[in-house]
Amino acid sequence: MSTSLPVVTIEVMFNGSTWTDVSAWGKRGITTRRGSSRIDSPIIRYEAGTATVVLNNTDRRFDPTNTAGPYVSGGRSQVTPMRPIRIRATWNSTTYNVFRGFVDQWDVDWVADVYSEVTVRATDGFKVLRNKKRPAVAAVGAGETTGARITRVLNSAGWSATDRVIATGNSTVQATTLEGDALSELQAVADSEIGELYIDGAGRVVFRNRQAVLTDTRSNTVQTTFGATPGVAAPCVARINTDDATLYNEVRAQRTGGVEQLLGDSASQDEFLTRTFQASELQLQDDTTVGNYASWILYVSKDPEVRFDEIEIHAHADPTLFPQVLAREIGDRIRIVRRPPGGGTAITRDVFIRGIAHVKGPATWITTWSLQSATKYGSFLVLDNPVLGQLDNNALAY
Repeated sequence: MSTSLPVVTIEVMFNGSTWTDVSAWGKRGITTRRGSSRIDSPIIRYEAGTATVVLNNTDRRFDPTNTAGPYVSGGRSQVTPMRPIRIRATWNSTTYNVFRGFVDQWDVDWVADVYSEVTVRATDGFKVLRNKKRPAVAAVGAGETTGARITRVLNSAGWSATDRVIATGNSTVQATTLEGDALSELQAVADSEIGELYIDGAGRVVFRNRQAVLTDTRSNTVQTTFGATPGVAAPCVARINTDDATLYNEVRAQRTGGVEQLLGDSASQDEFLTRTFQASELQLQDDTTVGNYASWILYVSKDPEVRFDEIEIHAHADPTLFPQVLAREIGDRIRIVRRPPGGGTAITRDVFIRGIAHVKGPATWITTWSLQSATKYGSFLVLDNPVLGQLDNNALAY
């Protein structure tokens, strides 16, 4: 068993323009998490990403009271909150972005007078966007695409144009006054689109349109498979369950200023009782589109699923897995095959990665992905698509 691990680089921007490598003072490893921790709704609202690292502080370089340390400018310590921080990992000469965000706190601890360490906790750019409060302006943007609206909101928040990857969007939205915190509006737009809004490992705001899971190669094609080889125990644990967390057989949806659209599946309600998904204050332009929104939600949610909702991968036990655990991103499609003890047909499911967590120790690297079933997303009709464009085989995607 190999215990070789990727080389982790921890960098902090103390002076506002240059990254300072503090990896040499790293202790015990790193912990990071991005995306969603568990899927319990067809509308996925991603959480702020977080990171924790522990640094050796015996020489007081990370002590904010030490004005004689290496990170001092004008007699003032630069060891302060909101310093940009990034974590990257290099494996086989390829460097991967793991996390980028802003320091929340430097938590200094001492062991008598012989040793000190500091625990650095950080949160990604969602924190910045949440804290940006904007005054109202004259209503603008009526009829623009969700992607254009995301861009408008990011501009209003002063978010760097280089730190974003924004799709056009499949829906159009009502006018906005750009009032309130930027993150809430961004999430409301993404929810109305049934799209994806998250911060990637490089610290960029990513917006994916609703149909990206159907048309983008990384989402409509399996990127890697776990458990495919019979008799070989892969160093991973995939959790499978069937519950009501993603079951919704009645949908009530309403746009701002519109009429509530109500759809339900009577067969599902007769068998499983009624479970309602409700969405209000949608930013969509007309009630017909809201009805299509409700149809999409009902189609993917009306039946309970046997699903893999999490996989834990011990890459240190098989270093060939590092290119997978480090390169995969939110929205990627993977396949999990699990063979029950005692024989029988293998359980095979395609899933989307919706959350990414890494825990690196001195000799271990454990990656956990939270997952969403991709079963229903392979059966939409997408016009002009060679796979999903076959009439009479798929439900129509809007």
